[in-house]
Amino acid sequence: MIFTVTLNPFIERTIDVEELIYDDVNRITEERARAGGKGIEVSRGIRDLGGQSIVLGFAGGYNGTELEGELINEGVLCDFTRIGDSTRENVIVHQRKKKLQTLLSTMAPEVRPLEVHALFKKVKEIPKGSYVVLSGSAPTGVNENFYAQLITTLKEKGVLVLIDADEDVLKRGASAGPYLMKPNIHEFGRLVGKNITEVDEVIENVRPYLETTEYVVVSMGPRGAVGASRHAVYHMIPPKVKVRNSVGAGDALLAAIVFVMSNGGSFEEALHLGVACGTASTLSLGNSLCAEEDVQTIRKEVTVKKF
Repeated sequence: MIFTVTLNPFIERTIDVEELIYDDVNRITEERARAGGKGIEVSRGIRDLGGQSIVLGFAGGYNGTELEGELINEGVLCDFTRIGDSTRENVIVHQRKKKLQTLLSTMAPEVRPLEVHALFKKVKEIPKGSYVVLSGSAPTGVNENFYAQLITTLKEKGVLVLIDADEDVLKRGASAGPYLMKPNIHEFGRLVGKNITEVDEVIENVRPYLETTEYVVVSMGPRGAVGASRHAVYHMIPPKVKVRNSVGAGDALLAAIVFVMSNGGSFEEALHLGVACGTASTLSLGNSLCAEEDVQTIRKEVTVKKF
């Protein structure tokens, strides 16, 4: 079974107006709501590939209830730990005439120690042989060492843990020796303390992490991804596409990787499909992370380089 963990999910509301006029009534022409968060996007990607996962994390208040309802309607299973504070909310105001948009973001909820314990206890019950994806940042009240603690605990139980995070959360998680870590090239640069821009720089700097981590995948946007293990290094290069939306591409990549590997596929197969899904996601809008027909078309055109 696959579990994804989103500690700091949110409801994203997109409001369309013809034009935003100050000190006057502005009529909303369309309004949409969507559950958001990196682990949630990974679960969407797994669903799009025909798999199933369970989203774990914190949810509270009316927004938390709405978050769960949105995911249930999409066919994404979830088992959130309830908290006293309300799940955060992002509001995007889109002005159609001017083609401008403004993002308003509420404060993240504060998670209390008892709530942290409740989630930790739930994660500890995940059965041996499962895959757990830890994604994104930690909200107020959750120590940056939390993912590292989960990795250490789950490894002892024979659970395979994948992490996609940044800065101190990633550094501490990496030191715990996850099964796989997937930073993008900017996050990887911050992890190693260098300005990393080229494939050979990624390959050179990734090797020390393979002493404690089975696999490292560094996503590089339109240049694809570098995937490394102790046995081989691959650079998967996607075809050029007309990007509509790059948000969630890394989550689609990780979704495909965990989906393939949890079904017994090789790391090379997982990385190949992952780059195809990540690229396909840049063509997609709405609640599907990537369309199957786009994935299959792009997959045939991915170039594989082995080092």
